[in-house]
Amino acid sequence: MNNENLVHKNRDYLIKQSEMLQTIIGRMASNSLTIKQLGLTIWTTLMGFGFANKNKSLFLLALLSFAILGFFDAYYLYLEKRFRRNFNRLTELICGLNEDKEELIKHVQGNFLVLEKIKLAQVFNQYLSALLSWANLPYIVVFSATLVILIIN
Repeated sequence: MNNENLVHKNRDYLIKQSEMLQTIIGRMASNSLTIKQLGLTIWTTLMGFGFANKNKSLFLLALLSFAILGFFDAYYLYLEKRFRRNFNRLTELICGLNEDKEELIKHVQGNFLVLEKIKLAQVFNQYLSALLSWANLPYIVVFSATLVILIIN
């Protein structure tokens, strides 16, 4: 059985897999937004207490907590990017846009939701890419504002 027949035979399964991947990608984006909201809430609360109590350690705690939540957010963005790559590969397979189907066809019998193994250097580069994305602009603004407040006080 050639690859075209195998894809055609499993088309419903592959479409269901793509729907699951879309759901996962949406959940990762939602988690990223929730982390940003939580981080801004904690930061605002600690900054308010810092101003009320004239305590610089609360400003530093606000900065530290926001940085930790920023790394969690970058992790969700990193996962979203990996699942998006899987979704794109699956879409290419379903639509017949990929000329090299031999590599992709091995996933047809298995689960397309399993992320492929990557090397540590690739993980670092993808994580760094997620940190440098525009989605992290609120973190840059908050870090800058906190540093200015710390310098002024």
